[in-house]
Amino acid sequence: MSTFSVALDACVTANLIYSRKLYQMQTCGIDQPKALSDLGIAIPTDGILDDLQLDADSVLVVCGGYRNELGPLPKLTAKLCEAAQRGVTLCGIWNGSYYLSAAGTVDEMPIAIHQDNRALMRECFPEQELSYAAYSAGPGRYTCAGPNSVLDMMLDMISDQQGGACAQSIEEVIGRDRTSAEGECPSSLMLSDPQAPQALKDSIMLMEKNIDEPLPVNEIAKLVGISRRQIERLFNRHVGSSPARYYLECRLTQARQLLLQSNLSITDVSVACGFVSSTHFSRSYRRLFGHPPTDVRRGRE
Repeated sequence: MSTFSVALDACVTANLIYSRKLYQMQTCGIDQPKALSDLGIAIPTDGILDDLQLDADSVLVVCGGYRNELGPLPKLTAKLCEAAQRGVTLCGIWNGSYYLSAAGTVDEMPIAIHQDNRALMRECFPEQELSYAAYSAGPGRYTCAGPNSVLDMMLDMISDQQGGACAQSIEEVIGRDRTSAEGECPSSLMLSDPQAPQALKDSIMLMEKNIDEPLPVNEIAKLVGISRRQIERLFNRHVGSSPARYYLECRLTQARQLLLQSNLSITDVSVACGFVSSTHFSRSYRRLFGHPPTDVRRGRE
């Protein structure tokens, strides 16, 4: 259930962020319009596998859970073989990867699968290479080992299809409460890190408390009792960017949250986040996120 929900949420969030539907979702059962999750919860679907029409732009995701019994599913195998012939992107999440291998659609790449299924995979498909990574990605093929890696797998796929800015926007919405795949540390983690210099923490707190009327970097340095050169070194060493760049990204991130979660106009959002003009705000927003703020607002309508 959790794996299925996260995979679906990534696509739904992509549609929410952009003004056009990047993904149109359809769920299918094998023989009847429902699927029984490994928690014993029945999920109604949009149809059955025979109803599914696929082309080269389609993505077919096979979801399996820890307690699902693995064995032959001829209809699913046939659909996967058909999909592979049509150039469909295939994803196997949790032990859904078993069925991609059973259909012979991932022979040329290592696949990720839950560690408790590895012995069965070696027994059933001895030629299949298994990855030790949490998720594995190859041309048109994506697999992950469970609910903790499905978001990274989906972000990788969406980045390949829609661009890195789209994947970054999705992670900002549904993956903000964790350290990102690139190892970047959100400000909340930085502020709670006992090893982070206090001057850095104080600087970040001043920035977050002064979004609508940004403080000059020189003033922030003075308020925390260090020099401009010292604050530059702190941010470059511990954050990986200049304090001015970090401050700008904080303001733009808050702007995106307001666009997604409030009914404020774009002009009001730009003012609330310390921009002197809507033009400057829109230009900065597009430069960071890869699309204008109007796309976010249209995506909610």
